[in-house]
Amino acid sequence: MMEISVFPSVFESTRAQLNNVSNTLLEGLKIEHNDESYIIGELALKEGLSPHRLINCAPGELDFEILFRAALLMAQQNAGRNFSLTLGFPFALYQVHQNTAKQQLTKTHDIIFDSSTYSLNGTSGKQAISVSLNKVFTVPEVAGSIIALRYGENPETEDFIVLSLGYGSCEGVVSTKSGIIRRTAISTRGIRYAVNLMKDELQKEHFLGFKTEHQLNVAFQKGNININKRSVDLANIKQKVLRSYYSNIIRPALLNAFQDSDFDTCKKLYLVGGGAYFSELTNQIKSEFEDVLTVIIPDNPHTLAVRGYCINTQKQTEDDVSVGIDLGNANTLVCVNKQSPHKE
Repeated sequence: MMEISVFPSVFESTRAQLNNVSNTLLEGLKIEHNDESYIIGELALKEGLSPHRLINCAPGELDFEILFRAALLMAQQNAGRNFSLTLGFPFALYQVHQNTAKQQLTKTHDIIFDSSTYSLNGTSGKQAISVSLNKVFTVPEVAGSIIALRYGENPETEDFIVLSLGYGSCEGVVSTKSGIIRRTAISTRGIRYAVNLMKDELQKEHFLGFKTEHQLNVAFQKGNININKRSVDLANIKQKVLRSYYSNIIRPALLNAFQDSDFDTCKKLYLVGGGAYFSELTNQIKSEFEDVLTVIIPDNPHTLAVRGYCINTQKQTEDDVSVGIDLGNANTLVCVNKQSPHKE
């Protein structure tokens, strides 16, 4: 059975001593890296002043190192300290980062973390563990969703189009029984475009102070934001900016990439990623393509890619334990499957 952990992809350095401020490791992620302490995820949102991360960071960059180490710390709880994993990159960055990721990450990672944030027993405090990665596989992010759709619980056997509505990027491609059609691959701006439009709209009437991009994204998802001790309903703004996002970004990309012949062979369009939860966006896509495609939003669309990464690790290694890590721009997801792979 797959176990999935999710934490916000933000961090902040800290000098504070944080004891018993959370209930679990997931809620109390605090690690050391290069003699600096960092709070990560929920703890950064709760205790930090400016939780942040770079969009589409690369292996070797601080943001990647901090979030990846936090993801390994979560993975080892269920996977142990010796395993292989798969992670993904956007289409536009996949060729640039795939070899670097394998070379830099396939090794033993020494991780120092502080368990006093969530533990009061005798072993609380700074602890060191080593996690050995036997093999690191990389795939384009949208390929992770395709793998999950074709080899997951209800395998898809027909040709289809998949559109991944992520925060940092929106990606799509035609998937056939024999592979993807690269001509149809698109990689363009993600939900972040709409969040920045919302910020511009809000600043016309409100002073937003020092709210970070991630804090604005959380408000965008919730549909309201607290500004100067007053709750502001974002429903109308959200509808407006998502309409602009679809018209300006997604629609042109789809119409330029897909030909009539693609609709002859594909009868389904899968919407995946966190953006698939926004009905204001998905309804526009359904309205555009309902005459030629059945638009499907699978269960838990935000976890589909990381489930695909985990399945890919299992297929590549046939190990008893497989791991997938999705260092998303909004959230980091860690998937561990401890079941033995099915062998023909």
